[in-house]
Amino acid sequence: MNKLESFQAVLFDLDGTIINPHEGIINSVLHAAKKFGFKEEDVESLNTFIGPPLLDSFRERYQVTETKAYEMIDEFRVYYADKGIFECYLYPGVEAAIKHLYQHQIFLSLATSKPVGFANQLLAHFNLDKYFSFTAGALMDGKRTDKKEVIQFALDQIPAFEKERILMIGDREFDIMGGQHHNMKTAWAKWGFGSDAEILPLSPDFIFNTASDMIS
Repeated sequence: MNKLESFQAVLFDLDGTIINPHEGIINSVLHAAKKFGFKEEDVESLNTFIGPPLLDSFRERYQVTETKAYEMIDEFRVYYADKGIFECYLYPGVEAAIKHLYQHQIFLSLATSKPVGFANQLLAHFNLDKYFSFTAGALMDGKRTDKKEVIQFALDQIPAFEKERILMIGDREFDIMGGQHHNMKTAWAKWGFGSDAEILPLSPDFIFNTASDMIS
């Protein structure tokens, strides 16, 4: 038995864990920024948009009001829904790992700050939807974007498993802190966008350097 087969359920983050959404998210941010008159000189620093709720990211990056941030999110989604959503790719080994867990009767759910509709589109696009029993995600009106709230929603919907036998896998501090908030085991997907400085002080229960490590 490998290290994950003792779990009853595994909650997966999406961006930075299952897919690399870099191109689509950055292009969507640039579209919104240009629309509102912001010029970006340091495009790579926009990686901070991958993972956290968009409202927080737009407010912090452009120092705008909450109302203006929501307007920028709407413009972000204009590009994202049309093109950006599919400007992404699966991380190597992820599909095989998900399939392996599914075949071992482990309950799989998404726990993402991405809106549920977009998340389900991506699962279907990559033919992964058949493995997941549930998608916990954000609402389009900006509600349920905090990862703690997303995980709580997932826990409310899935079977009543023992907390210590549910694992949260993600690449950013929000994923690890969210899982720990609910007394779950946590795993860092190190291939994503989190850094050692961000994640190691949180002491996740597992660190996976590659997706294949999840089932080796």
